[in-house]
Amino acid sequence: MDASPSAEDASARSLAQKGLRLRFTDPGLEASFRTYRFQLNLANVRFAFIAGIALWIFWGLLMRPHILALADQRLDVVMRFGIFIPMLVVALALSFAPFFPRFWESVSVVAAIGTLLLWIYYLSHILTLPSEYGYEGIILITAFTYTLLRLRFMLVMFITIVGIAVYLPYAFTANYIVGVSRDLGVLFLISFGLLGGLSAYRTERYTRRLFLRELQLDRERQRSDGLLLNILPQAVIDDLKTTPGGRGAQAFEEVSVVFVDAVGSTAQAARSSAEAFAAALDELFRRFDAIADRHGLEKIKTIGDAYMAVAGAPVPMEDPAEAAVAMALEVLAVAGEVRWPSGDPVVMRGGVATGPAAAGVIGDRKFAYDVWGDTVNLASRLEESAGPGQILVSESTCKDLAGRCEFGDTRIVDLKGKGPTSARVLLARPTETPAAVPSP
Repeated sequence: MDASPSAEDASARSLAQKGLRLRFTDPGLEASFRTYRFQLNLANVRFAFIAGIALWIFWGLLMRPHILALADQRLDVVMRFGIFIPMLVVALALSFAPFFPRFWESVSVVAAIGTLLLWIYYLSHILTLPSEYGYEGIILITAFTYTLLRLRFMLVMFITIVGIAVYLPYAFTANYIVGVSRDLGVLFLISFGLLGGLSAYRTERYTRRLFLRELQLDRERQRSDGLLLNILPQAVIDDLKTTPGGRGAQAFEEVSVVFVDAVGSTAQAARSSAEAFAAALDELFRRFDAIADRHGLEKIKTIGDAYMAVAGAPVPMEDPAEAAVAMALEVLAVAGEVRWPSGDPVVMRGGVATGPAAAGVIGDRKFAYDVWGDTVNLASRLEESAGPGQILVSESTCKDLAGRCEFGDTRIVDLKGKGPTSARVLLARPTETPAAVPSP
């Protein structure tokens, strides 16, 4: 998602309000938000159940000396330790059930409303407590719904209305509640209900906006990671994230380096427009990228019409030589399917060398992952000495693939910077036909 102001406006518009109801217009976004909110609130929900259990025990010990009648004391023990506390224990146990993420709000609402209804029954049968004890308990129960349980605004208001609705008949029918106490109780319930509803509304609205911002940040992070993945290997990105600034070179005992180059590309470029020639190279290298991914090689770079990839770095592999020659042979086959703007088929040549190398991230600006060492130089020189439609392979690569690939006779190639060097032409793997130069 674009993090521009217009994108933020679009996100704000997706927070639909029908009256005081908060809901995203996109059902998928609403479902994602509820999952996010559950994960955010799970610890609070469990703490709310534990705190409720602790408060029932604490208030029971605190108020017991003020419950004067023996029958009232018995009822208090039965309801407090036989109903209220076990109900919260069950709710706490359900919070560990696999289905709880789907029904946590329902469990919380049932627990809250059940507690309110039982509380009114409790008040109507225990007559030796102050009348203020009744509405104070309802205020405390409803406060749990928006402070600890952090239910949605509509659910908080529903529970609050139920609490007031069940208290009013009790308050107006109980003869022992004097008028001023009854009026104060109703006033307190309505006042705290409105304050609780306002708190729940603002909390939910803030949480929804926070969710949208985190969603935008996550999408931007994915976008930036995708762009970074086009520059650096995944293993290197992960290493940079865990060790910022740590971009030291890594030595590899055995990698296989592949260099391929388009034959006659300079002449083709002179006969074509820049756009047409670039389009042909783009199509060619896109196919090479897919081949590299298929065989597990890491693309290192392109230099003009040359393409370099490595097997065994940055993540070592068991048989880098096998992967490298498999890519090289497929490159020769696929290249002929691409045509230059002149209509001529693309013809490739290449070099493959196996041995030790070093690799790492180079530079501070426009940095890139690179591989260097004698193995890289050898593969590059072999590619320069190969004929059209040929892959020259180092002796070390041939030894690794003995009996698994077909090679031409050993030849001595005079390589720049290395002198006479043994090399062989890669013909095919045993299950393949020998590589051939595409004909126009």
